[in-house]
Amino acid sequence: MDIRYLKIAWRNLRKDRFYSLLNVTGLAVAMAAFLLIIQYVKFERSYEKFYPNADNIWRVTLNLYKDGAYVTTDCETHPPLPGLLKQQMPEVKDFVRIQRIGESEVTTPSHQSFLENGLFAADPSVFSIFPQHFIAGDPAKALRGPLEAVLTASTARRYFGDADPIGKSLLLRGQTLTVTGVIADMPPNTHLRMNVLMSMHIVETFGVSLESWNGNNNYTYLQMQPGTSLEAFNAKLAAFSAAHPRLKDKRYVAETIGSIHLFSKKSFEPDVNGDAQTVRFLQIVAFLLLIIGTINYVNLTTARSASRLKEAGIKKILGASRWTVLRQFLAESLLINLMAFILSLVLIQAALPFYKNIVGEGAAAGIFSSASFWLTCVALFIANGLLSGIYPAYALSSANMVGALTRSFTGNLQGGGLRKILVVSQFAIASVVLIASLVMYKQLSFMQQQSLGMNTDQVLILRAPNLQNDTTSYTAFKQELMQLAGVQKVSLAGCMPGLGLETLSTTYNVTRLGDTNPASYNYYLYGIDADFIPVLDLQLLAGRNFVPGRNNHLDVIINEEASKRLGFATPEAAIGQKINFWGDKSTVVGVMKDFHQRSLKESLLPMIHPFMNNDASYYGVKMSSGDIRKTLTAIEAAWQQTFRDHPFQYFFMDDAFNQQYQADSRLAKLVNIFSVFTLFITCLGLMGLAAFNVSRRTREIGIRKILGSSVTGIISMLTKDFIRLVFIAIVIASPVAWWAMNAWLQDFVYRISIPWWVFIVTGGLMLLVAVCTIGLQSVKTAMMNPVKSLRSD
Repeated sequence: MDIRYLKIAWRNLRKDRFYSLLNVTGLAVAMAAFLLIIQYVKFERSYEKFYPNADNIWRVTLNLYKDGAYVTTDCETHPPLPGLLKQQMPEVKDFVRIQRIGESEVTTPSHQSFLENGLFAADPSVFSIFPQHFIAGDPAKALRGPLEAVLTASTARRYFGDADPIGKSLLLRGQTLTVTGVIADMPPNTHLRMNVLMSMHIVETFGVSLESWNGNNNYTYLQMQPGTSLEAFNAKLAAFSAAHPRLKDKRYVAETIGSIHLFSKKSFEPDVNGDAQTVRFLQIVAFLLLIIGTINYVNLTTARSASRLKEAGIKKILGASRWTVLRQFLAESLLINLMAFILSLVLIQAALPFYKNIVGEGAAAGIFSSASFWLTCVALFIANGLLSGIYPAYALSSANMVGALTRSFTGNLQGGGLRKILVVSQFAIASVVLIASLVMYKQLSFMQQQSLGMNTDQVLILRAPNLQNDTTSYTAFKQELMQLAGVQKVSLAGCMPGLGLETLSTTYNVTRLGDTNPASYNYYLYGIDADFIPVLDLQLLAGRNFVPGRNNHLDVIINEEASKRLGFATPEAAIGQKINFWGDKSTVVGVMKDFHQRSLKESLLPMIHPFMNNDASYYGVKMSSGDIRKTLTAIEAAWQQTFRDHPFQYFFMDDAFNQQYQADSRLAKLVNIFSVFTLFITCLGLMGLAAFNVSRRTREIGIRKILGSSVTGIISMLTKDFIRLVFIAIVIASPVAWWAMNAWLQDFVYRISIPWWVFIVTGGLMLLVAVCTIGLQSVKTAMMNPVKSLRSD
């Protein structure tokens, strides 16, 4: 491009600083917001793509049915399954079983203990199906011994510092593991966040048979032959399930690993998944923001066409071709976009700390070192420069030469109707995004304020140490805690409300004694002691609690949901009845009112609680509402006296529940922020249009004032057309926003009805913003001395 075009464009931008600033700022904010959202969208869609054979790696899951009706889908399957599939189905090239061990203590030779959450057992084929970069050790030999472990690099440093970890031993649940490999840390965009990988044999030392169909605790991954049809393979899995004698009311289904993060909503996922609908929504918001920024530029440029038509007309009379004039205005558009692009990068750099805090380190890591980010930037600059500049440049270059030089030039460039459409579009988009942010806020507030069926206030959860054969210390420490000032009650339990499903045990082999119908519901269970119900202020609907000091052997307490699924007409009807449970005939001694083991995003779980007294995974401590920090210090001091070799880890129960809304809170924050951006960009455009409209009608305003018009009347004249457009935008946006947010709410089991006042508040805010923005420009001109107004050209 001729450098002269850029020099002329720069002079024009400096001459009209106000409008240039509006254009550059609006486009820069839109570009920055677009790039940040797209970066997050690309990260969410990148899960598992770094594996070379990702398209051919499938996971098998288990659908559960009751009398032919679908109940739920479990991610975990039976251990003998993949071996049978490889034998019977030639499409299966290889397989790997992976089992999550759950949070456990890992002890090093120096007697340091670490609470480790990323513990998995796997077949040796894990490194051929999911290739890893080995820093030390041989991938061909790793995990082939019965008690071997492979650590990630950061885990090896935590355990052993700078020492060579190969050959070192680790103690886990009474088993001694030998470190035979170190791999690079897992990337953030995977659903398998493994810190320690162990030989699959270790699960057998925990009493689990790898040949049994009684339990399903394995994640099953298959490496398929290239070109295998997922639909055809799932049809074969359905036939396999129907023919297998142990799989009544159960059906295996395969899915690609690339679809897990955004599309899988199954129970017992190894990681918290994303949501495809959320990603699509954010992508739409990103493009809408970009469109609003582009609309601003087109609107302001075409609105100011009158002053530029003289320039175009003179150039044509002096011999310039239409193509020459077109290139001049395109150069101006590209220069504005270049300035906006540079400013957008500055805004992104400034916003990075806040961005990381909202979306997490994974999505924000290496944003400026990412090749795909810069490719997106280049494509955005070129596309936006052409799209935002081509219509104004074409319109101005095609103007009539003679008409452009007369005082009647204001009507020579058409586009008033287009500008009105664009203003309506801007405010409609802003209204939709604002309504969405209000609905999200209401839904999250609703979930966080609803009763969970228990009292979680001042309930501290301690992770109990792994004591192996020592069972007396659990109850001794409980009694020690009870002596502390600020502690009201203490409970021992195998799990606690608010924790992940992976911390629960499950079984579907539960029936009423004498019931001939096969069991198929998945029941969730963990042991509790007699203080569990008082600590959480749970309500017994029928029966009694466990009796302190008694064995309570074969007694169980269930919740309402379990009572219904077992076929009891009322909670009272369940009391004293026996159920087949884990090979024993247990007696139901109590029925609790339903409480939410998980957040209100999920349905109530059928819970069964056997008695636990001498063993525990967690302590639940009900604290007084006094000096929490002082009580915490006393609890930690007591811990260090009794369990000094074990890590002290605690959290509050209400925090555990709030963390389950983290993804929804992240979305709400993003939408709130970008709704402000949308409104800001829209206001910039409206301010520019209003300023130009006022300047164009300055003489008319002076004449009207001389003829007796009041300041209020003139302001009304200048604002009414814009207000009408904003009102039309609100009418268009409301049903669109209702439809979109109603679809979003369907993901929640417990949800609000969209309140009518959301639309009223949004409409009122849009009108207020429009009036204030236009009014700032109108008042000054309306109050101007009419003599000065008539002197303006």
